[in-house]
Amino acid sequence: GSWLEPFDPKGKKGWYEGTAWQYTWFVPHDIAGLIKLMGGRDAFTRKLNEAFQRGAERDFLSPYVNYGNQPSYAMAHLFNYAGAPWLTQKWVRRVKEQTFGGVTPQKGYRGDEDQGQAGGLGVLMAIGLFEVRGGAAREPVYEITSPIFDRVVIHLDPRYYPGKTFEIVAHNNSPRNIYIQSARLNGRPLERPWFFHRELVAGGRLELQLGPRPNKNWGSRPEDAPPSMSSQSSQ
Repeated sequence: GSWLEPFDPKGKKGWYEGTAWQYTWFVPHDIAGLIKLMGGRDAFTRKLNEAFQRGAERDFLSPYVNYGNQPSYAMAHLFNYAGAPWLTQKWVRRVKEQTFGGVTPQKGYRGDEDQGQAGGLGVLMAIGLFEVRGGAAREPVYEITSPIFDRVVIHLDPRYYPGKTFEIVAHNNSPRNIYIQSARLNGRPLERPWFFHRELVAGGRLELQLGPRPNKNWGSRPEDAPPSMSSQSSQ
């Protein structure tokens, strides 16, 4: 075979519902491995942040990042894996506001719903949780970002889960206070931007203290990153 010439990473030729730039990030099972291949956390973060800076000019419906189709849906949450969770907090809020914040088809409904995936993404962004691996991991986790609500109560189905409810509380929440300063899970300090699915379904309380400026010490150590295939296989 041969490489496609001329090659435009922003072009759609040869790709489904995306571009080469967007599909670069679509390695949900092993973000840690992708970070290594791209030259480390700083290089990964710079390139991903560039995608969002460019995408913001077109409400994140651009060749760099496109929240109108599923291949881009996890992109804003990948900063959690690279030691920059404050950028996940920043860009998730921006995407939620610019791409899904309206009530018209042009400003609130940005593409095919695809069996509820777009609506599900909107809900998860609003409550401050996500799962890059789509719940398919042996030990699923939820990545954390700042919710738009002051308080969220998830009522767990008693036929499957014993915990009754899981509560998310965002202290000092406002359109300006979007950055997580600290977190507590069931009263204990939580220093990483994720927790296990089993902890949610057991019931409990996640408390987030929010502020107007990023706390770049929270959740930024290499060991704070959510699990990936590479990081787990090396343990």
